[in-house]
Amino acid sequence: MKRSASLVCSVLLSAPAAACSQPPPEPPAFEIPQEIVPDWVNAVDPDAIFSAQSGCLLAVGGGVRVLQVLEGTAAYGALRAGDVITSVDGAAVSSREMLLRELADRPVGGGITIGGDRSGEPFSVDLVLTPVSGEPDRAVLGVIPETKLAAEPPSGLPAEPSGADPFSRPVIVDGQIYLHGPLAASWSPYPGAPAGQIAALGSDLYTAAAADPLSLVKVGGGGAVSIDPGPVVLDRQAGRVEVMVSGFEAALTSVGGLVLAGGEISTGTGGGLTALIAVDPAEGSVAWIRVLGLSPSDVPLAAVQGYRSPSGDQALITLVERGPDGNARSGVWSYYLIDEQGEGVVGPPGVDDFYRSSGVTGWYDDQSVLYLADFEIPQIIIWDLETGEHTPLRPVDSEAAADLVAVNPVGDGRHAVQIRESEVSLIDLEVPEPARPISRGCRHELVGGDPVG
Repeated sequence: MKRSASLVCSVLLSAPAAACSQPPPEPPAFEIPQEIVPDWVNAVDPDAIFSAQSGCLLAVGGGVRVLQVLEGTAAYGALRAGDVITSVDGAAVSSREMLLRELADRPVGGGITIGGDRSGEPFSVDLVLTPVSGEPDRAVLGVIPETKLAAEPPSGLPAEPSGADPFSRPVIVDGQIYLHGPLAASWSPYPGAPAGQIAALGSDLYTAAAADPLSLVKVGGGGAVSIDPGPVVLDRQAGRVEVMVSGFEAALTSVGGLVLAGGEISTGTGGGLTALIAVDPAEGSVAWIRVLGLSPSDVPLAAVQGYRSPSGDQALITLVERGPDGNARSGVWSYYLIDEQGEGVVGPPGVDDFYRSSGVTGWYDDQSVLYLADFEIPQIIIWDLETGEHTPLRPVDSEAAADLVAVNPVGDGRHAVQIRESEVSLIDLEVPEPARPISRGCRHELVGGDPVG
């Protein structure tokens, strides 16, 4: 099972070696103190963030507060306890996790410029990353940091997010759509109101139009995007056949530059067949169609949910049986793993011994997905889609399990958003504690579980 390389970083903020034709002179090697623990999400007391406030509140990242500067590193004497780091080489950092990402590809001994706030005044310092004794491929900034969080009601959010999070995703909070960066602790309002299922494609959100003509609706403005229903030629065992898209049921997710929708198609002889339909909204055309067919019980299958991989190269589609009344039955029958060209397979490896589960919650990384097994206490399981291996990661702790709604992976192979009825938090899936608050007192819902961008 693949794991995130960031697990081996320390709270000193490590940077692995990178190629550099003319590296700058390296400072003396630094020995990491034994008491330094691995790099986890820094512990934050939700009551301290949301203290004495009521209603829906969101935790917003305002930079990285320096708790301690370690003697023997280049940062010693240049940075001070209490400094708030807000940028690295001009790139905004609003959280500890984003600072780690900015440092991840820096060369050992490489120079960086740290910008931030010191006692209410802006400051900037040039530093050299300090190599670690005995580990030639590892360097540290030399500070022990924490994310500086502040609680804000949705009405108090800035118009633009404070950090560029590659795993930003659409979130519905109390009926309003926001783009939320779970690692950056950043929020920005998204125009428009939620309506039905929403699929994210880049920074655009789409929903399926319920009436003729065939179209998608761009959420937040732009109106309906008309889609040519065909005919589209399908290669079947009995030969080539022309079909028409007769309607969309729901926009599910996206793959590459295409929106994937569940819907129905018809042939010249009539009759509706359930299908997965790939739509190019830029061209207003149907790129390809995959007929879903029947389950082994001769029940028509329907596509009801979708998950875009972090790279966007693949999508995982939930398939369920359609009941006699035309509505989808509860319970996952199988999955469709598919790429932008429409190449894919129903029932990825290992589906025959799939643990009893309420379904996939999202992509753990580009190779595997996460789901909750239905044991006495929910168990978080990683499913490797290349090998079919199912690896129990950890149980949900009893306190969280009491009102657990969902555990949605961020997609970076390490973090997840844990949604409870009482509170939403960012958790580190590699370790049981701690958690960083995201919201409290809000109706919080991810849109399709898909990263944006």
